[in-house]
Amino acid sequence: MDNKINVSWRKFNFLGKVWKLIPFRIPFLIIFQYALIIISYIGSYIIYFDGAIPDLFYRMMLLSLPLFLVVQGYFFTFHYNIHRGLWRYVAFADLKNILRASLASMLTIIIISIFTRRYVGDIPSSIIFIDFLLIVTLTGGCRLVVRHLRESYLQPSLFKRAMLVGPVKDVEPLLREMYGHDSEYIPVVVIDPDINLRGYRLYDVPIIGGIHNLLNGIQQHKVQEIIFAWPDASPDLLNEIIETGKRYKVRCKKIPSFSEVLHGRYRIADVRDIELEDLLPRSAIYFDQDHISKFIQNQVILVTGGGGSIGSELCRQVARFHPRSLVIFDRAENSLYEVEMELRRRFPDLDLQPFLVSINDSVGLQQLMQQCRPHLVFHAAAYKHVPLMERVPLEAAYNNIIGTRNLVRAALAAQVERFVMISTDKAVNPTSIMGVSKRVAEKYVQSLSDARSTSFITTRFGNVLGSAGSVIPILKQQLAQGGPLTVTHPEIARFFMTISEAVQLVLQAAFMGQGSDIFVLQMGRLVKISQLAENLITLAGKTPGKDVEIKFVGLRPGEKLYEELFNIGEEPQPTEHPLISRAIGPKEPKEVWEHHLDEIQNLFSARDAEGLIVKFKAIIPNYNPPSLESNQALFSDGEVMPKLSISKRGG
Repeated sequence: MDNKINVSWRKFNFLGKVWKLIPFRIPFLIIFQYALIIISYIGSYIIYFDGAIPDLFYRMMLLSLPLFLVVQGYFFTFHYNIHRGLWRYVAFADLKNILRASLASMLTIIIISIFTRRYVGDIPSSIIFIDFLLIVTLTGGCRLVVRHLRESYLQPSLFKRAMLVGPVKDVEPLLREMYGHDSEYIPVVVIDPDINLRGYRLYDVPIIGGIHNLLNGIQQHKVQEIIFAWPDASPDLLNEIIETGKRYKVRCKKIPSFSEVLHGRYRIADVRDIELEDLLPRSAIYFDQDHISKFIQNQVILVTGGGGSIGSELCRQVARFHPRSLVIFDRAENSLYEVEMELRRRFPDLDLQPFLVSINDSVGLQQLMQQCRPHLVFHAAAYKHVPLMERVPLEAAYNNIIGTRNLVRAALAAQVERFVMISTDKAVNPTSIMGVSKRVAEKYVQSLSDARSTSFITTRFGNVLGSAGSVIPILKQQLAQGGPLTVTHPEIARFFMTISEAVQLVLQAAFMGQGSDIFVLQMGRLVKISQLAENLITLAGKTPGKDVEIKFVGLRPGEKLYEELFNIGEEPQPTEHPLISRAIGPKEPKEVWEHHLDEIQNLFSARDAEGLIVKFKAIIPNYNPPSLESNQALFSDGEVMPKLSISKRGG
């Protein structure tokens, strides 16, 4: 059977190549259309007289033939341009044009024949009607035959037998796109969650009702790929379908996001592989675009750390809302240049002011802040790498704590209306230098509630997929190299969100905040890193443990098994947004924290790392660091030293 298909393909492909070599294809198609006109008109007489055409009507046929050639030729080739349609993509719209041309021709011929009957005779109306049916059948039929041959006898390796999973309302646009355009997929079955649709057909593709019939559909129709056309489905269901497909080595893909589906913007080219982001157990993200647009429009917005993962996404999303000016601070030269070039290309009308500056430069910050006079500051600049900060606690404190104070003082002097600090769930019951430095910065910013000119707001969230230095890019790089994928501990788990989603909630929190608020972004359920690694291997079409190994290498310095969202002594309070909570906890006066930060500044100047850790323990009682020896552990070839004594607080 396969040999017959390959032979048919070679013949058909050869004819296709010959056709492309014909230099005058349009004249050829016009001549072909006129040939169909002649065949259909003569055929109508043959059918009408059962093959025995009387001499009188034979003469009438010859005399009236030029009339049909002129009228039908005009409507088919000049008015409706039927010959310009691509036969391999023929669709219902082409057939409608053929029908229109045939009807217009028939009506015109009936009218003209009234005035020409004395010359050519009285053409029977039945012959005109039979001719109408034949010209529609021949013109449309030959095109459908070409498309059928192309789709049925092309080499199987060029097309993939696709199963479409989702409600008919979501599947139909994709199926229509497959039939209307050149596609690498042949849809062979539709799985609709509604079991009552079993037995029906959509564009002649059978529908199997009920997700539980997925396995039967794969086996029965020899499915090669599953296209998930169900934007509202849960990640758990998507996981289940991926697992089912994995048993038969069937890869899964999906259509874009729900908003793109609503606006009809997705096409076959947009069908993409399922990514880890699609499998995260979290609620759909939304934010109040209208109010946030009014909140940002015509304002001067400053983003620190604007070249980083979170900072650059903040810049992109802020730029969409037409600020008066967007100011970017960053001390990473290349990152700042890259985000500047991207924003200038995407938003040519944006007043963009990038500055190469460090938040540790107190005098420089003061001068630039007075120059720019921002209304809203997003403070995303920070050291975030947990194991690295364990080695350099003084630098972590100097940048994350003293740098924040420098920026706060500059903002107060410039009378900034709103200051939003980006924090992390690692600041909750911290076990790392990075986490405790961010917690100290949180406490300091929260103590500024009495500031008259500026509202200080803190947003706290967990890991973001794809950020620089995060676990997912590392795992993807290891997978590209053939593995193994390294995970620190079988039980280690984190909250995850995409960068875009996290920034949307940051903007929402900035709009909602009134002063001294700590907003916690709800990020769904904790996800095991080992499960993410397995999913990543599966999505690459491989089997975890068989094709690619997952290797557990031990917890890293400062790392804990589970992250949390609220500190000891903090109570969650709901807000008007279902995915944002307010952390309610004790506050201390600004003078207390100014004194603490003065001491931290002195410890940095004295280069007293041990004294700094003692200070952290004193002012953040729930800080539980690993031993000093663990802090001094160094990495070798990506592996850590023996396991640490790490807090295992539950999430």
